[in-house]
Amino acid sequence: MDLSLYKMTPLEEWITSKYLENSICTPSDLDIFHIAASLGGEITYLRTKSHARWIDDGSNEFMIILDSRLDEPSARSEFFHELCHPLRHVGDQQMLPRAFRDLQETQASQFQLYAAIPFFIFFFKQKTAYEIDVPLYWAHVFRVPLDLAIRRFRQIKNRISQEEYSQRLVSYNRSMYRKADPANWCDEAKEMFRLAIDRKLKKGQGVVIR
Repeated sequence: MDLSLYKMTPLEEWITSKYLENSICTPSDLDIFHIAASLGGEITYLRTKSHARWIDDGSNEFMIILDSRLDEPSARSEFFHELCHPLRHVGDQQMLPRAFRDLQETQASQFQLYAAIPFFIFFFKQKTAYEIDVPLYWAHVFRVPLDLAIRRFRQIKNRISQEEYSQRLVSYNRSMYRKADPANWCDEAKEMFRLAIDRKLKKGQGVVIR
């Protein structure tokens, strides 16, 4: 898997910028309490469904409530999901139309992948992908559930595959353009074209060259 082909989305670039501004550069820096405090928030644990609370007053202050019944990887997973809401969304979800709530949840799921396993932090040699189970390794290093690590790995792999396909398509189109240019024809092709023109002229048919 050629990581040089991976392209970050605007949201991913935004998260990267926020992390770098707060010196979050290694897996050990991804402590959820450190991240929350760096971005203006707090974390508390309660026996309730994980959620976020904030006021749209420009203060950037927020509270993320995590379900105390969850194990650490699951709690971290939910933290990165809930973190999206105060940082990127406005309004009370309970008062929003269903379609808009669904859109925000989809955005939070993408945010979760980018924030939990940042592309700019991890690096492994080309051969490593064949020597270890990468999602399992990420789940261990980033302390997240395996299913989240698998979704992130597939996301990166699919995006790289799309870029590889785009580059192949560009290369193919360029090669076809070169083949269509008479200047790149072989001598045999040029001679066959010349004979075809001569036959048309002998039959009284005009040849228009643009």
